Amino acid sequence: MSTLRNMLAASITAIALAGVATAGEVRIGSVSGITGPNGATGAEGVALVNGYFDMINAKGGINGNTIVRVTKDDQYDPRRTAALVDEVINKDNVVALLNAVGTANAIAVMKSGILNKSKVPLVGVFSGADVLRGPGSEQIFHTRATYTDEVMKISRLVSTLGIKRVALLYQDDGFGAGINQSVAKAAEQYGFEVINKTAYKTGETDFTQHAKAMISAKPQAIFLMGVPDAVTRFMKVYDAPAGASQIYTLSFVPAKMLAAEVGEKRVRGMGISQVVPNPETTTLPLAKEFQAFLKSPYGKGISSNPTNFEVFINTRLLLEAVRMAGSNPTPEKVTKALTSMNGYQLAGYPINFSDTNRSGSHYLDIGVVGFNGRLNY
Repeated sequence: MSTLRNMLAASITAIALAGVATAGEVRIGSVSGITGPNGATGAEGVALVNGYFDMINAKGGINGNTIVRVTKDDQYDPRRTAALVDEVINKDNVVALLNAVGTANAIAVMKSGILNKSKVPLVGVFSGADVLRGPGSEQIFHTRATYTDEVMKISRLVSTLGIKRVALLYQDDGFGAGINQSVAKAAEQYGFEVINKTAYKTGETDFTQHAKAMISAKPQAIFLMGVPDAVTRFMKVYDAPAGASQIYTLSFVPAKMLAAEVGEKRVRGMGISQVVPNPETTTLPLAKEFQAFLKSPYGKGISSNPTNFEVFINTRLLLEAVRMAGSNPTPEKVTKALTSMNGYQLAGYPINFSDTNRSGSHYLDIGVVGFNGRLNY
């Protein structure tokens, strides 16, 4: 991880020294929590995009243009996000934004109106909140299913197992509010009862009491609907007997990180909903591209996991839209290229955007954490 952080620091320094865009450059912005609660999982994603841009530039760039990434750290604090997005759009002259993280952060950007005013598209938000797909989100292009879809997928499985008593851990903000609505809908549809709901604050570090409350409720299943750092900290202090409850979490929680931080035996058997195909499948050309990139010098140190594959998909998709936008891409041209991707095949992976649809993929599955933190699905 220290190597990745050094790579990240070097990339940010280079970007800061670059100044405004020059002829032959196409600038793509990224505002996310490089530090803060999501920092541990975000470092590889940043390194992945930087490495992929370097690889593309080494091959001549896109339409003769060099691709430059402008990165800003909002520390996963939604109070900082909109101002930083405004900065990369109006001062750094980006043609698009890539890989945003956080429901509350994305809501802040959406409410600011900066994307619609500037016509700058944002490709890939690591959030499945329904509010981010409503009015005001016209410049946000999603490549993942919604949280409601993920909750329903998990709940459908829970119902087939005959589980009737569920406990819920959620983040006390807009993200958690949406999760509560989705779980309530699922409970009604699939006939289970939410017997315990435990909230945590953003950035909270001690989950001892949260775990005790859930264990005392004696649920048959626990839904850990929090960010990776919260899920990891909860599992470190969760000491119920093995098999006491089935545990499920959302797609952005990396299985190998959990196993490394918590201990393989403690997390083995956990279910994690998935919004992208298995990155190690040999049947999808896009997955083969991902694996080839990881084996190249540009992908050195990047893990093969669904989270990084999602980062790769978003990056690959946006650069394809930049290519389609021609030798002088603008935000409007990139947006038009994205909306034209109706029935589009991104190296065998279906993408469906249009003038009225910004949800490009609804892929869903559930992976189970197995030996050595490997996610099986």
